[in-house]
Amino acid sequence: MVEFALSSVVLLLLLGGLVDIGRAFYVTEALSSAAREGVRHGVWFDAPNKAHPYLDDAQIQAAVDAELAAASLPKSVLKNPGTTCPAPTDGNAFYNPPFANSAYPPGPNQTWLYICYAKTPGLDFTSPATNQSQQDLNVILLNSYGPMTPLISAQFGIFRIAVNVHMTVQGS
Repeated sequence: MVEFALSSVVLLLLLGGLVDIGRAFYVTEALSSAAREGVRHGVWFDAPNKAHPYLDDAQIQAAVDAELAAASLPKSVLKNPGTTCPAPTDGNAFYNPPFANSAYPPGPNQTWLYICYAKTPGLDFTSPATNQSQQDLNVILLNSYGPMTPLISAQFGIFRIAVNVHMTVQGS
């Protein structure tokens, strides 16, 4: 009887761990899709009007949040203005991961959105930008993933998930 109790506890722990791993993959893919949709939305060029109607913080965040909502994840918290490009810890000039722990949300299951325009910290667009053709747009989503299984949470705490997508702003 004791062996059955011990083996069922081990099996429940394994099952909980598998559920958390699957959920982590789901969150990572949802964040990837949201970042991709946000950057795709921002770089779109309206050729007849020669304008970038969606190249601003609010439009990009709306596209990201729509994708997050479709995946049943909470809305992002926009970090622009202020920290538009979080500093990478390895010194790369493209603002790609890894990022310092301070760039991530402090609590579990939150997502912070950084919109980095033209690889220039501090550059921020609160209304649709003009004359930005051939510039880099980098949408960065940083998430603090909190496992559901109490033993995993107690042992490992929160996991940091970073997703970013670069695209070049279209236009002439």
